[in-house]
Amino acid sequence: MNLSEALQGIFLFESLDDVQRALVAECTRLCVLEKGEHLYHAGDDALAFFALLQGQCKVYRVTPAGDEFIVHIQNAGDVIAEAAMFDVRRYPASCMAMEDCTVLRIDSLRFVGLLLAEPAISLRLLHGYSRRLRSFVTAVEDLSTRDVKARLANYLLRNRDAEDDGDFCPVPFSKKELAILLGTIPETLSRTLREFKSRGLIDEREGGFLLLEPAALRAYSLE
Repeated sequence: MNLSEALQGIFLFESLDDVQRALVAECTRLCVLEKGEHLYHAGDDALAFFALLQGQCKVYRVTPAGDEFIVHIQNAGDVIAEAAMFDVRRYPASCMAMEDCTVLRIDSLRFVGLLLAEPAISLRLLHGYSRRLRSFVTAVEDLSTRDVKARLANYLLRNRDAEDDGDFCPVPFSKKELAILLGTIPETLSRTLREFKSRGLIDEREGGFLLLEPAALRAYSLE
């Protein structure tokens, strides 16, 4: 795989030119994870950050009571543990592959050295982050101003893929994990899913949900 070309699909590096991406590629190596394999564990030395090319990972923490709390669900194109390039010495959470994944590992010390030598790259990175922050603002609005029905409808619409028999939203993790991601509890999510199914809006399939009435779901998402 051409690492420089692979970096172009990552939001943080999409604004770089070919020469700049080639310089970042020199700090990068390719990793492959199987489903259930950890990219890193909480407490490990934070020597690198990562870019997810294929697959899906979850970043999570375990509470003192032994309960798992999902911090992020990371998808292809996302950057993981980028705080490691600054002053974080150990990873504060764990990251596990939810399906087979292809990941770019970017050495933190070498990358920071590159930024010091090529400050123009830093400005291009900030451009990528400014666009990503807008999506985070939308996510915060979902959690703070919208109910579970609106959050679920938003999630289904944003993550859908076009299929021959309709729009399909893959959900490669448990309903408990989906509930945590949506900021609710499994019981409330189950009630909402039952309502959506009874109204003919969705149909549950293996690995996700078929969106039968996207327009009606959109009306929920705007509430």
